[in-house]
Amino acid sequence: MPASNPQSYPSATVAPRAAAPVRALLASSAVAFVWLLAVCWGPPCAEARIGTQVTELDVRSFDDFLRKNDKVAVDFYDPGDANWPSWNLELQTALRQIRDVGSNVPIAKLNVVAEKEVMKKFVPNGPFPQLMWFLHGQPTSYHRSLRKSKNILDFVLALDRDPIQGFGSEQEVRDYVNRAVWAQVPKASAAYKVLEIVAQKHMDTTAFAFKDSSKNEIRWLSDENKETELFEGEVTTEKLEHWVRGHLTRSEPLPEHQEGDSVPVVGSTFEEMVLQPDKDVFLLIYAPWCGWSRKFIPTWESLARRAAAVPHLVVAKMDGDRNGSPYPEDFKWNSYPTVFFVKAGSRSPVVFHGNRTEARLLEFAREHGSNKTSKELDAAIKGVPLVITDNPEWEL
Repeated sequence: MPASNPQSYPSATVAPRAAAPVRALLASSAVAFVWLLAVCWGPPCAEARIGTQVTELDVRSFDDFLRKNDKVAVDFYDPGDANWPSWNLELQTALRQIRDVGSNVPIAKLNVVAEKEVMKKFVPNGPFPQLMWFLHGQPTSYHRSLRKSKNILDFVLALDRDPIQGFGSEQEVRDYVNRAVWAQVPKASAAYKVLEIVAQKHMDTTAFAFKDSSKNEIRWLSDENKETELFEGEVTTEKLEHWVRGHLTRSEPLPEHQEGDSVPVVGSTFEEMVLQPDKDVFLLIYAPWCGWSRKFIPTWESLARRAAAVPHLVVAKMDGDRNGSPYPEDFKWNSYPTVFFVKAGSRSPVVFHGNRTEARLLEFAREHGSNKTSKELDAAIKGVPLVITDNPEWEL
């Protein structure tokens, strides 16, 4: 078994502070106001008790349930996991908490062992349990592996709201959340439309605060730094999205000296190094303290030496304990080591499973790589001999 990742992904930070001043409440949306009212000033209304059981879905009921409910959170689970009974209790507790604060979003669960076709369609790579948000019957990019009721509660409340909220001042925003994109632009402007598009992609990670103003500026606010950072340049969806993801991604400095033959990657260089338009990338996510990672590194470095003769394949590695993914909806890990393969021009990785030998890794690269990589690998195989590990049957 691989070592588990002790750090979960950051829970949603857009739920309002319980101790926010009254003026922040008045500036918030109706949903946030009901949320705070329930938390701070009294018991929930009777309607909030509707639907206090998690709904069990199967292939017959799945589509119909999504059609009948505008917003749905579905937890895909593996009943064979020894931890599932306790995680199931956390899910049920989260549902009660969600009802207590006034949200009526239905919560459902699906057995991935019994319903393999549904699992393959929505969460083919796991891990499980995995909570996915559906809107208007369609899956969204919001899916997280959450196990604690507090994290599940934050996830649902972060998504059950308007993507952009209005405020009167920067101080009101700081009183309301611990980090936010603070935009003072005309509501009728092209910049506001860009803001709406980007905000829809980050509803579970950060708040987007807005004031109708002719100042035409967008800033990043955070409790970690009282100084604000100004967004500079043309306000396009691509540029604003890149800017926001840069602030949300945990990163250590790029090492001055490269250790080994594989290419080092950190959070701030992830997009540039991993999502390449003309090269396939094999990425190892490891942790220095993890014994399984230390065991696997020699094989990985041997693979990197062989790949040096393959122009269209990059073998890279990133310390997943010190760096985060700017695209957690696609690149996420809950254990070390984890290996991703990314085809040139793609943003959707394939997760490697199976025998972690150099021979199997090369075979996997041929199976999933571009045509150029496959041909170059065939030629490179004739070079350096394969490394034979002490335990060739080791797999994760």
